[in-house]
Amino acid sequence: MINGSLARRYSQALFEIASETSLDSIDSDLRELTKLVENNAEVKSVMLHPHISLSIKKSIMEKLLGEDFGEVTRRFFYLLIDRKRENLLPLIQREFSRLADEARQVVEAKVASAIELSTSQLDDLKNSIKKMTGKDVRIISEVRAELIGGILVQVGDRVMDGTIAHALNRMRVELRRNSEKPQEVGVK
Repeated sequence: MINGSLARRYSQALFEIASETSLDSIDSDLRELTKLVENNAEVKSVMLHPHISLSIKKSIMEKLLGEDFGEVTRRFFYLLIDRKRENLLPLIQREFSRLADEARQVVEAKVASAIELSTSQLDDLKNSIKKMTGKDVRIISEVRAELIGGILVQVGDRVMDGTIAHALNRMRVELRRNSEKPQEVGVK
């Protein structure tokens, strides 16, 4: 709970700076920085290790970041290291991206399907969601075989479940509910 509110404060502060400079590049840098730290076990363990000095952490990150990241993102991450808040980076990145999307009038739709959707299917889905929300849509698609068929779409806190697995589950619940009711036999 505390981490979430801290992450919101840091992301709000970064968002205000980014709004004045370059929102898109800082959003992109922050996503890449989070991937770099989260997907590399060695980097993550060094960043989260309490006994490694702040200067060593900064020098390691300086070498890893090179010239690929902007000055604002670099300074922001060093501030997190100085305040021993580098563990908040994924939360900050998610909240910052949410704020940036809101400012750009973009909504993120998570789409899960049993098989990979074609480009035309994704485009049709994107257009439908755009009509529904009135905002541009960024689709994050994933394949989940356990869905059997159909699609599961999440836009914000709205979930639209059109999967066969969900329909079968509903049938199962309905059959159990009906089988628990006493049945009248032979009554005409």
